Amino acid sequence: MCRRWLVAIVPLLTLFLALAGGFTLLFRLFVFMVVVLVSARVWSHLSSSRLGARVGEIAPYHRVGSSFEVEFTLSSSFRLPIPRLEVTVASDIPDYQETTAFSLPSGGSRSWRGRIRLTKRGRYHIGPLLVKVSDPFGFFPVVRRLGEARYFTVLPAALELPYFDIIPRREMGENIRRWLASGSGPGASRVREYASGDSLRRIHWQTTAHVGRLVVKEFDPDRTYFAFNELWLVPDMCRTYRLGENGETTEDYAITIAASLARKYIDEGKRVGLLAAGERPYICLAEAGQRHLERILHDLALLRAHGTTPIGEWLELQAERFGSGSVVAVIMPSDNQSVVLPLRQAQGRGAIIVIVLLDALSFGGKEAATATARRLV
Repeated sequence: MCRRWLVAIVPLLTLFLALAGGFTLLFRLFVFMVVVLVSARVWSHLSSSRLGARVGEIAPYHRVGSSFEVEFTLSSSFRLPIPRLEVTVASDIPDYQETTAFSLPSGGSRSWRGRIRLTKRGRYHIGPLLVKVSDPFGFFPVVRRLGEARYFTVLPAALELPYFDIIPRREMGENIRRWLASGSGPGASRVREYASGDSLRRIHWQTTAHVGRLVVKEFDPDRTYFAFNELWLVPDMCRTYRLGENGETTEDYAITIAASLARKYIDEGKRVGLLAAGERPYICLAEAGQRHLERILHDLALLRAHGTTPIGEWLELQAERFGSGSVVAVIMPSDNQSVVLPLRQAQGRGAIIVIVLLDALSFGGKEAATATARRLV
């Protein structure tokens, strides 16, 4: 800014002295300054208008923790050399910034490679290039945006879980593990109040007539057969219970856990679905196959804990999806205890319930996971 003021003031001061004193030499100096400044201005605009840039091709999907290289190219069709260029790569990738300076010969080009390390999931872009061109004196810099932006998605880390199994395996006999793995059996052992989504076939009409409100039967698990059909991943993305900071948040841990479980069970040929109430509803119906895994990981890459719907209310809204043969895996911070009623209702319809608790105390919360676990049990 100071240089620009000098560019304007010095010629005007020279002109004033030339007119006031009648000095021919000062007047000639003023004319020379004007010619130099006009030439510098024209140089900057002409040289910058003859530039072209290209950002190399980028794969559409990458994973957290990976890195890749991208090639940048800047070319000039200007007939004169450009003594100084300053190039900044426009990007929203966390912890990535690249600026380089060089010169270009007449009609020349320059290519260089940048290495990018990916530390956070999400959708990002690289490019365009912000090119700052100046005249030989540096009086009139011009900034132009050149090249097209390249967009790509960084998928969350999906870790291998070889010794972890949230889904009971199918076993013969009537041992305790088999009992926990069962679906609904033929014998009703208790009754409870009717909840939205309950089958009308389960209404206990005798008790309903006695108490004056709808009451449904709850069945003991079937100890002879269990057929696991699908796994529903339900991470808590309500912003009220989001804890932690700087990459160590309940949001990031919940996403990593969900991605790892999706990978594990889709690799085993299971059907997996995703239900999350983030900044918008994310509903990915339960399917199998690697292409479906990519869709789930893509949704998890974009998912943010900015939702306003509590996890308990979200489970009630999705209750019709949970039935016999379903496993519902809820991933949530231990500060939240609003899931008991909707999960009891899902369990009454034959679903297997699994809760992955994130210890809120370790993220700066108030409730330890052990205390919440005792209440949920």
